[in-house]
Amino acid sequence: MKTPYLLFDFDGTIADSIHPLFEMLNRMAPSLNIGPVTWEEFDRLRDLSPRQILKELKIPLYMMPKLIRMVLEEYRDIISHLQPCEGVLELLSNLKERNIPHALLSSNADQNLAAFLAKYQIDSFAWAEGTEGILNKNRYLGKQIRKHKLQQYDLYYIGDEIRDIEAAIHNRIKSIAVSWGLHSHNHLQKHKPDYLVDKPLEILEIMNQTNKHK
Repeated sequence: MKTPYLLFDFDGTIADSIHPLFEMLNRMAPSLNIGPVTWEEFDRLRDLSPRQILKELKIPLYMMPKLIRMVLEEYRDIISHLQPCEGVLELLSNLKERNIPHALLSSNADQNLAAFLAKYQIDSFAWAEGTEGILNKNRYLGKQIRKHKLQQYDLYYIGDEIRDIEAAIHNRIKSIAVSWGLHSHNHLQKHKPDYLVDKPLEILEIMNQTNKHK
């Protein structure tokens, strides 16, 4: 059987960007003419589409371009303060110890990824590559698979969003959805990932099961 190779998304999967996004939304609330959002409200909003979120917050649709600009500008300021998701460092350490190859790809810029990895002394990724801005995950994932000649591996794409599951399906590789990021466990489950985990070390259990079947 082929050797497993794990491809990790960054925001919400490796780095905890969810709590900073919640705080960012409340900082932006006055300029959007909305009241502060509770964590319970934010938790519900996370599974909605951008249009549905605007409707729920009673923000006019024509403000979407302005809102996107505001979010991107604010996010640049919080990138340097992102922390690893709970349990992720232990997972990466275990993967390195067991020689399970893994890499990192993201819509974040290369320098942001490099700064995060250096700050938390993460050196287990075979490679870490990013892009500027919002990307087409289907196409970008396929490009990275070809670039790094990963077709010979048993590939798993690990992410916290519905579009991560869709990108894996599009590229005919396995998906591992994580529920500690943007989308909830139930929302992810509806889109039928190959695996759905609630804690990082559950990914190691999946790898253990894979090895047993070799």
